[in-house]
Amino acid sequence: MARPEELKEFVEQWKQEIHSSNHKEAAGPSGQGQNIRVQRTQGFSSVGSRWEGGAGSSKQQQQQQESLTEKSPPDRLSRPPSCNQDASNQHYPPFALADQLLQGETAESLLSGRHVVKRLRTDACAGPVSPGEAPEPRGNQHSLLEQLISDLDEINEIPFFEVSLPRELALQIFQHLSMEDLCRCAQVSSSWRSLADDEVLWQKVGRSLGCDLSAGGQKCKEVVKTHIETDRRVTSNWKSRVGQIDYLECAIGGFLSAVSSCGTHIVAGFSEGIVRLWDVLADENTPSVLLESTQEQAVCNVSVNPTVTVASFGNGDVSIWSTEHGGTPLHHFTLDQGGPPQICTCPGGAVVACARGSVVRVDSPDAVGVWHCRQNFSCDKKVSHLTLVQKGGPPNKALSDHLVVMATDYDVYAYRPHRLPEERHRFHSLYGAVVASLDATSERAAVASTCFGVSLEDVFKVQCYCLDTGKQLTSLRGHRGQVTCMDLRNSPPNMLVTGAEDKRVRVFDLRTPRPVLNQYSHPLGVSCVQMDDWKVVSGGREGALCVWDLRMQNKLWEMKPSKVHPIQYCRFGGPHLIAACYPTPSCSREDLMDQYRHQPDVKGRINVYDFSVDQTTQDVPDICKADYDEPEGYNYNISLAMPYDAV
Repeated sequence: MARPEELKEFVEQWKQEIHSSNHKEAAGPSGQGQNIRVQRTQGFSSVGSRWEGGAGSSKQQQQQQESLTEKSPPDRLSRPPSCNQDASNQHYPPFALADQLLQGETAESLLSGRHVVKRLRTDACAGPVSPGEAPEPRGNQHSLLEQLISDLDEINEIPFFEVSLPRELALQIFQHLSMEDLCRCAQVSSSWRSLADDEVLWQKVGRSLGCDLSAGGQKCKEVVKTHIETDRRVTSNWKSRVGQIDYLECAIGGFLSAVSSCGTHIVAGFSEGIVRLWDVLADENTPSVLLESTQEQAVCNVSVNPTVTVASFGNGDVSIWSTEHGGTPLHHFTLDQGGPPQICTCPGGAVVACARGSVVRVDSPDAVGVWHCRQNFSCDKKVSHLTLVQKGGPPNKALSDHLVVMATDYDVYAYRPHRLPEERHRFHSLYGAVVASLDATSERAAVASTCFGVSLEDVFKVQCYCLDTGKQLTSLRGHRGQVTCMDLRNSPPNMLVTGAEDKRVRVFDLRTPRPVLNQYSHPLGVSCVQMDDWKVVSGGREGALCVWDLRMQNKLWEMKPSKVHPIQYCRFGGPHLIAACYPTPSCSREDLMDQYRHQPDVKGRINVYDFSVDQTTQDVPDICKADYDEPEGYNYNISLAMPYDAV
């Protein structure tokens, strides 16, 4: 850009040349030169000026304007506009642009307006100019020198890329951009690319996407890129059912009786009192962890989180192990009342809630890691459902961050373990409406009940409540059978998936009463369901596993992991899908062994599907796995599933 001294010198030279040319034209014969000069200057104006001639101007005003223009001396025509004039200040391009931006106009509208003005200038300057064909005069006439100065001001309106900010301030601005906006900013210039590729910004993006940033030697942006590519490949493999399957069994454990999982950890309990723990990310040669137990009773329920693993037995005993180390139990106690104990943990924190009969107990470790009973109280009736949720953000061992949600025959309570048992809050109570299923998050609770109604749809309904206020948010209807399973904890915000004995899977948006997805899935009823932002996975009592696409509202694929037992547990996360098939407690094991002795999964089996592994390309030469997009290639540069297939 030119310096101010050079610009001033350039303007003065132009003034002198135009003044001299104006004097020569004024001294020409018969005054024609003056008329031509006046007509040529009528085709120019500043950016903010408007046409005041045309059909809307009277002939008298035009004649007065022409006479004033012809009589004015050249010095007066070439004089720049005064700063005291309001009209010139209003039409000064930088001020007009700033005023339009403050009024809320967008950059696209301003850019289109400037294109129109430039086109009008071009049309006004094009073609031969004669006194008879000249356009009608306008008000607020300016000379050629004034137009030149206006154009120079228009070029230097707002120098966006000339503004220099401290890097710390620029990073504070860039941290409010999304990942897509950071990628767009990196394409503007080298300085913006240096800001958009900052490690602090991409570390924040990686944490929001759940990337593993602990691995050293790799930039955060590359980690995010690899994570996104992996997610796309896993999604494609999910839809086309491309992956690897593994079977988890225990030959000496007897029949499989209980399964639970959290992340990559899977815990299973067997009829001989054996509890085993697997990690799906472990090497093939790494054996499962055998959790030591002196019990010979069948395992009734199991639960696991990254901190602790819990198992309950038929005689009322409850044992707690460390998920990381296993071995000897950290804590052990017994509940006296009859019935199999119910146990639950939450994904974060070392807090365990148990219920047997009408007795509810909450245990957690102290500051030095020694486990204690924090609460032990009795309810009015037998506890039928129990769940534990965490209030707040990151995992914490404090009891104040956890909430116990439990249901009896007709009532549902919410209770904080650090308070007195009498302070538990009852937010659902409907006499005669038996609670069939219960699930809760830190904000909401979903209760499925069976009650009396006018129509069949009113009998089997799901009611959602706010745990903070205890008020009912919505009532969902549509099922024509008892709701056997539902998932609110793992579903996207404001979404709920349910399965019932009417053989259908329904997906509800909590903001509307009608279901988003309603599909006939399993002929013997639905036993377990789960969903995420684009798919639904359901398991049936006939032993089939179905995957549904939410957007297309159709079935992607179906498989049958077991021909003997129903699918009683089904969970997925990322590239892994876990489906457990084992007999129900009411089945006679002797009859099963006599009838299905030839079946390999008669004792129950856990199926683990890994959709991050493409098993179709194993043991295939690299030459047959080339991509069409590679720059160099030859006749064999084709992506084939097997060597030398039909091309």
